[in-house]
Amino acid sequence: MTVEDAGQDYLTRQIGALLEAIRQEGPVGEGRRSFRLAGHLAAEGGFHLGDIMAATAQLLAVHAWNAGYVGAAELLTRSMRDFGAESEELVRHLVRLETGCEQGWLLREDRDDLIAYARRVRRSDIEERAQAIEPMLPGVIDPERPDRMASES
Repeated sequence: MTVEDAGQDYLTRQIGALLEAIRQEGPVGEGRRSFRLAGHLAAEGGFHLGDIMAATAQLLAVHAWNAGYVGAAELLTRSMRDFGAESEELVRHLVRLETGCEQGWLLREDRDDLIAYARRVRRSDIEERAQAIEPMLPGVIDPERPDRMASES
């Protein structure tokens, strides 16, 4: 094992610890432990502090939403703004990217916004992944066939 591999293993464990903290804190927790771990991850892993904190707030918000705690989810989502507009935008686009990759499609407008964002911030990795997602047009009736419009049936 090289020093670089050991460093990657450490970061992987830290990310795992952060995700576990989010799960353990529950959907209405304030995220104190999660945010503390996110801060350490940013410092030790070279991540931008605002980005990792905004992503942590988003994960906590999703956890709260899924558990039916809408108020807590809204508060956590609003708290993302505290970590900076760029970080909030990055998280929003990454969620859109992951959703699109998982589904295999995105609305054309969302896909185009994602590609424009990736170009603006010079993130070719995001741009390449976004371009691989099938664009879906408004009014589509079949998510399996994003090119098939309701008017065609």
